[in-house]
Amino acid sequence: MRIATSTIFDNQTNAIDNLTFQQNQLGNDISSGKSLNEPSDNPTQIAQDLSLHTSIADQNNAATNIGQAVNKLSSTDGALANLTNALQSARQLAVQGATETLTVSQRQAISGQVDQLLTQAIGVANTNYAGQYIFAGTSTLPSAPVVPQGSPTSSVGFTGNLETQNQVFQNGQSFALTTTLQQAFNFQAADGSPDAFSVLQNLRDTLAKGTVTDQSATSVNQKGTVISPATTLGAATLATTLTPDASGNYSISINGQPPNGPAANVLVTFLPTDTMAQVVAKINAFTAQTGVTAAFNVKTQKLALSTQNEQSFFVNDIASPGATNTANFVEAFGLTTNADFVQNISTQLGDIDKVLNVALNTRAVIGGRIDSLNTLADQTNQSITDNTKVQSQIEDTNVASAVTQFTQTQTALQAAYSTTTHLESKILFDYVQ
Repeated sequence: MRIATSTIFDNQTNAIDNLTFQQNQLGNDISSGKSLNEPSDNPTQIAQDLSLHTSIADQNNAATNIGQAVNKLSSTDGALANLTNALQSARQLAVQGATETLTVSQRQAISGQVDQLLTQAIGVANTNYAGQYIFAGTSTLPSAPVVPQGSPTSSVGFTGNLETQNQVFQNGQSFALTTTLQQAFNFQAADGSPDAFSVLQNLRDTLAKGTVTDQSATSVNQKGTVISPATTLGAATLATTLTPDASGNYSISINGQPPNGPAANVLVTFLPTDTMAQVVAKINAFTAQTGVTAAFNVKTQKLALSTQNEQSFFVNDIASPGATNTANFVEAFGLTTNADFVQNISTQLGDIDKVLNVALNTRAVIGGRIDSLNTLADQTNQSITDNTKVQSQIEDTNVASAVTQFTQTQTALQAAYSTTTHLESKILFDYVQ
C-alpha cells in the first residue's frame, strides 16, 4: 500500500508541533522552576496543591498575628520595667530620707525627686502602642486614660476600665495581650492597699511636710465585715476584740506638740456608743493642743493619726476616770505607742514593696505569655516549613530530569526538521522507479 505524500508531510508536521510544544513546556519548567503552573499540568495533585496554598496562607497570617501580639506584650513588659525601676528608685530615696541627720531642705530636695518619679509613673500608665493605651483596658480613648489631679499631683483620674484585651489564635488558644491598671499599678486593689500613684504621692508629701503618721498596721475589721463612720465601737467587728476598762469605756492618752505651742498630754475617752466618726472627732478636738489629727479610711479599714513638721507623738492606753484597769484601744486599732518621722518612712517602705511586688508579679505573667506565644510561633513556622516542603515536591521542577528531557526533545526536533527538509527536496520522478 502506497502512503500519500500529503500524509507523510502531515505526520512530520504533527511530530514537529508536538516536539516544539514539549520543548517549550520543558523550557518554561526549567526557567520558572515550577512544573505545576495550571491544573492541566498535573490533575491528580492539583487538589492537594491548592489545599497546601490555603494552609500556608493561613499559617503565615497566624505567624504575623503572633508576632504582633508578642510585640504588644513586649511593649507592656517594657512599660512595667520602667515602673519597677521608678518604684525601686523611690524605695532608695525613702531609705535615704529616713536618715535622722538630714535637714529639712535636704528632705524637700528628695521629695522633689519622688515627685518626678510620680510623673514618670503616670507617663508609664499612659503608654501607647499602635495607637492604643495598653493600660486602658478595652476602652478606645482619644486621650491618655490616667490624668493627674492638682498641682502638685494629689490624685489621679482614670477613664479606662479594668478589662484585658484578649485574642484567640489559629489553634484556638486565647491570650490576654494587655494587663490592667489594677494588675500593674495595684489601682483600686480589692484589699484597699494604696496604688503606685498614692504610694509615691504619700512619700513625696511625707518628705516635703515632715509628716509623722501612726496608722493601723493592717485592716482593723474582721474579714468579710465593714466598719463605716456610723458603726459604733460596741457594734464594731474588729479583728482584735475591743475590750473596755472597768468603767465600760476606752481611754487613750495622746502626748504631742503643735507647731507653735508647748507639748501637751491629753486624755481622750470613747464610749461604746461612739461611732467611728465620733472617735475621729474626739481626737481632732484636741489637735490644737497635741498637733495630732485623726482620720478613718473606710476602704482600707485603717485608723490614722498624724502630725506635720516631723513632730513625734505618743499614744497609750490608760484607765478611764474611776477605772482600775486599761482598755486595749491602741492594740485593737493596730497603732504603735511611739510615732516618729523615721518610723513613718519605714511603714511606707512596706507600701512601696507591696506595689513593687504587684508590678514584678505582673511582669512575670507577661513574660510567661511571651514565652508561650514564641513557642506557638515556632510551631507555626515549622508547619509553614513542612507544608512548603511538600508543596515544593509537588510544584518544583526536577531540573536535572527536565534538562535531560529538554536535550532529548531538542535532538528529536532537529532530526524531525532534517527529515522534513530531506522529504521536501524530493520530486515526483524520485518516487517512480
